[in-house]
Amino acid sequence: MTNDNNNSTDTERAYTRKRKRWERFDGYRVKNIPSFQKLIPFTMRTRVGSTNYFETTYDASEIVKYIDEKNKKLKENFDPNNPIKKYNYNQFFMALIVRMFALRPRLNRFVSRKNIYQRHNIEVAYTVKKEFSDDGFQSTTVETFERDSNIDDIGDIIHDSIKGVKETTDDNTGDFADFLFKLPNFVVSFIIWIFDATTYIGYCPAALRKIDVMQSSVLFTNVGSIGLEKAPHHHLYDRGTGSLLISVGRIRKEKYETDNGIEERDVVDFKISMDERIADGFYFVKSFDLLKDILDNPQQLDNRLKEVPIDE
Repeated sequence: MTNDNNNSTDTERAYTRKRKRWERFDGYRVKNIPSFQKLIPFTMRTRVGSTNYFETTYDASEIVKYIDEKNKKLKENFDPNNPIKKYNYNQFFMALIVRMFALRPRLNRFVSRKNIYQRHNIEVAYTVKKEFSDDGFQSTTVETFERDSNIDDIGDIIHDSIKGVKETTDDNTGDFADFLFKLPNFVVSFIIWIFDATTYIGYCPAALRKIDVMQSSVLFTNVGSIGLEKAPHHHLYDRGTGSLLISVGRIRKEKYETDNGIEERDVVDFKISMDERIADGFYFVKSFDLLKDILDNPQQLDNRLKEVPIDE
């Protein structure tokens, strides 16, 4: 799909660091780290034990206007070849997360073998529900995004992913789990050990990585899509390499007292769990400032980034 807001071709995408032959499959060791931060993984040994929690409610007024305007333009300039038939909040939040990780690359770090690594790609794990019922089929998948991506680039990828789940019964992760539990428990334990061992050394086969959603930059859950207003906190996992988990609630109306009286605004809850070993508190705070800036000025997601910072 051609992006009207950016005339660049795929060959002109922003520069990103390429994986070197001897590096881990998922990332490279970061060298420019203060000695004290290098020491932290030795004293805080688990991801769950190193988790900090952040929660806040943001003004979502500009998001609502932005999505409404995007859909209005989409309808006026209808293109049957455009895979995006409608912009939605899920697509917006995914684009927001990718942009935040691109501009604040330390968020894309992870700890393994007591070393701090930067991930080669931005990989977002999320859940797709085929039907909204207690027994409805559910698939958790991981998608890889270019660091300079705009909201249309994100939409193209997740459209195909969600459509694939909803229109077929294929699910590599679910099929693997079904197969796994036809085996004795000791065999299941051995297979999981292989998963963990190959991830630990950094050379997990591609076939295994595709079905392990815990090998991702962030686990994203939009509970607003199932009508839940208040986003819940969620712990991180010691398995895998995910350093952040972001939970977003449903956009709702709330009343605020202002100088002009009582006003009603659109708001949205964010709950974020993060591994404090990957960056200091100041870096996280400035990252959340960026998140708020994008929420207040969502039009910046229309354009691809011309440059992306590299974490060395």
